[in-house]
Amino acid sequence: MPRSDDPIFALNHAKAYNEVGVREIVATGPCNPPWPHPFSRWVDGQKVTKEVSYEQVLAGAEAVIEALNHANNDKTRAYITPFVIVTSVNPSYPTPADQLFGLTDFDRYQARKIREIAKKYDTRIHSDAFGGMIHLAIQDKEYALLGPDVHLQHCRGISFDEAKILAETGTNVSASPGFGQINARTPITELLEMGATVAITTDGTSPMTPFDMFQAMRRMQLLQQAALRDYYYLPPGKLLEMVTIDAARCVGWDDELGSIEAGKKADVITVNMHQAHLNPENMHVHRVVYQAVGGDVNHVIVDGELIMDERRVLTVDEKQILKQANEEANRTIARAGLEVYMQPSKYFWGHARAYLDERRFDPTKL
Repeated sequence: MPRSDDPIFALNHAKAYNEVGVREIVATGPCNPPWPHPFSRWVDGQKVTKEVSYEQVLAGAEAVIEALNHANNDKTRAYITPFVIVTSVNPSYPTPADQLFGLTDFDRYQARKIREIAKKYDTRIHSDAFGGMIHLAIQDKEYALLGPDVHLQHCRGISFDEAKILAETGTNVSASPGFGQINARTPITELLEMGATVAITTDGTSPMTPFDMFQAMRRMQLLQQAALRDYYYLPPGKLLEMVTIDAARCVGWDDELGSIEAGKKADVITVNMHQAHLNPENMHVHRVVYQAVGGDVNHVIVDGELIMDERRVLTVDEKQILKQANEEANRTIARAGLEVYMQPSKYFWGHARAYLDERRFDPTKL
């Protein structure tokens, strides 16, 4: 989700994806209040911060959508993306029922502006949602950020009635496997039984969460089965659908992507099954879902063009890109003064539980 205070971030993001030759949906839009909001960037080695209004951020998002939606021979699309669908409650966790006091004026204003932009550019809406937000959002009958043109990520901790609202409005849902699913689960199986479309995602990468969709499938299955105490939920065939055709449905691209059918785009990967960990060569869907990893992908074809052949990327210099990416990552970490967080605590080795009992930062300087 590139920031939209300046279109350059999203434009460069899409430029890089296009150079590789892969598809991308650029999701850009406003962060949460307060407004105006400070945005920083580095110019000639110096940090420059400026305050940007909500209207300026929306204008930046519009510029991105106008430039990128259906660009690069329709390999690139751009969706309007507020950080969450309701800004007046907790943006990252479910909000208790006794704290859902109703939509604020700004909640309604944002929903209206997002709907206007989506209609103006004939594009879709992507956002995050957590428990309580759907209950509030549906109160705005005219502009609620719910419906078949909306894709909501997370939906952790939603109530039964909120799951019904998502299914009845045709709102698309995706969820990623992680510890948060233990504290507040996305009711995936219930949503599926109600008729909702649900995809499995990764929500980005970190030292403990990879982009690997093969791992995401089985991690999500384990979390849902453990929560329901029933290992028959989410069989391997459904898991594979949830990262292919169901994922395409969630983002409104299933007319061209998500399955191998006559008339659809030739977006295809091959998986090298001739490896010890994927043998014996039977029950192929089971082996792909339960035992494959991203490194087993052998070929990538996008819109009929071979992008990766026998693990070798054909469109860009992979080694050079990785080198530059590592250098930039290290520079970013150094600028932000985050090296200290990368050092293991004294409980890292030889202890059943980790503690962070030394002060690594001054919270008054945050």
